[in-house]
Amino acid sequence: GLTWVFFQQAKNIHYKYYKREPENAENFWLGCIAAAGSVIVMIPMDTVKTRLVTQTAGSAYYYSGIFNCFQTILKKEGIGAFYNSLYPRLASVVPMIGIQYGILCSLQRKMAEDSLGDELHRLKDT
Repeated sequence: GLTWVFFQQAKNIHYKYYKREPENAENFWLGCIAAAGSVIVMIPMDTVKTRLVTQTAGSAYYYSGIFNCFQTILKKEGIGAFYNSLYPRLASVVPMIGIQYGILCSLQRKMAEDSLGDELHRLKDT
């Protein structure tokens, strides 16, 4: 959901700057930017989720819940611990989302053109 919000905002900024809808390749790059922003915002929660799910009886820390996990990581390891997996996550998510949004917008444009063309043919035949 957050990626979609970022993507729509990026498209709005593009429109304000260029006064036109983004082309397919531009939608790819806007999708990449949106995905990167979303990853940067959400990766601390992903780190907490992963720590909670993977903890065992022999783990270095026992987390009693979300807030305890967040506080313990912040206190014992520092804020950088939340972003240890940032680069691999960006490398896996950003291209995938860029491709998805690029294709989505391309298909939306094509379907709208086909639909408009069909409607014009119907009007012409009547």
